[in-house]
Amino acid sequence: MKKLCAIFIIMLLITGCSSEGIKDTAESKDNDVNNDNVEQIDEGNSPTTVEQVLDNTFNFDRPEGKEIIIRDKLFIAQCNDIYLNPDEYKDNTIRWQGIYTESTNPQTNELYRFVIRYGPGCCGNDGVAGFEIAYDGETRPNLNDWVEAAGTIEMIEENGEQFVSVRLSELTILDERGQEFVSN
Repeated sequence: MKKLCAIFIIMLLITGCSSEGIKDTAESKDNDVNNDNVEQIDEGNSPTTVEQVLDNTFNFDRPEGKEIIIRDKLFIAQCNDIYLNPDEYKDNTIRWQGIYTESTNPQTNELYRFVIRYGPGCCGNDGVAGFEIAYDGETRPNLNDWVEAAGTIEMIEENGEQFVSVRLSELTILDERGQEFVSN
C-alpha cells in the first residue's frame, strides 16, 4: 500500500511539474506573440493576415508591365481584390479564362459583355465572379463560349459611379472548357 501511495505521489509531482513547464512555455510564447503584435500595431504599417496571404499569392512585387494571370485557384479572391483595390491594378494587364455572357440594361438597351465563372452565392452555386469587358476586336463569341481574355484594367464612369472594366486586347474562343464553378 505504501508503495502504491508513493508511486501515486511521484506521478502527481511529475505530471504537475510537466504541466507547469508546458503552461510556462505556452504563456511565454503567448507573451512573445502578444508583444510582437503590440510592436506591429504600434508601427502602424503591419499587414493583416489576409493582406499577407494576398501579397504572397498575387505577388504584388511584380515588375511593371508583367501580366497578372488569374487561375482557377483563388479565382474569386483575386477578382475581389481587384474590385476592392482598383488603383493598385489600374493600367495593369490581366489574363483569365471564363464563360462569355451578355446582359442588356432594360432601361437604356445598352449591351454589357462579361467573362465570368460561377461560384457560391446565396442559394448554392448561383454567384458569379469575373469582369465586364470592353472589346472592339473581330472575335465575336457566342453566349456561353469558353474564352480566354486579356486586357488592361480601367475605371469607367456611368451615372456618376466608377466601375472596374477590362479593355481587352485579346479574346480567344477555346475548344476545351475549364473549371466553370470556382469556390475560392
